[in-house]
Amino acid sequence: MVTPPEGDDRDVVEILGADRPQFRERWRGLSRRSRVTIAASACVAVLGGVLGYVVENRPPPPPPDPAAVTTARITEVGMPDHLSPEFPVTLRVTADSRVMFTGMAGGYDNLLLWGMPAPGTALVPGQARTLHTRFNVFCHGHAPRRGMPLLILIVRNERGEGRAQVVPTEAQFDRIGQAVRKACRK
Repeated sequence: MVTPPEGDDRDVVEILGADRPQFRERWRGLSRRSRVTIAASACVAVLGGVLGYVVENRPPPPPPDPAAVTTARITEVGMPDHLSPEFPVTLRVTADSRVMFTGMAGGYDNLLLWGMPAPGTALVPGQARTLHTRFNVFCHGHAPRRGMPLLILIVRNERGEGRAQVVPTEAQFDRIGQAVRKACRK
């Protein structure tokens, strides 16, 4: 507290910092270059924070189509035993991302898919699975056409269900034709 001058009976209270310039006065006191630099730096910091937040909190990309990441190829086509109308087929299946094998369907009218592998097999990226199945030949149907899928694998992931087609090679198609002819000889 400051003592008042002689003859003044009131107490004078001094407020510390009252004579400091306000923000607006200090801002105007800066050079134009300094103000532009400070404003640009603040905008960059805010924009960087907003972009960082958006990048960090964006939703994950959707999983790929399950049929597009599944590759299946026929590794062996067997012949029917004696008078049996059935012949075995062995497949090798791989996937580029995790999918679940849920079933299989036949692709030809005169070949009935008989023995199927158990559904629910997980196909993990980097690992190949061997699936064994059997076909029962229906001799009164049309001959299988080249280029048509022998099997359709039904696979599923978080995106949904997909159908991966298994088309035999020319040599495998010839082998399937031999198996159909042998089964239909009786």
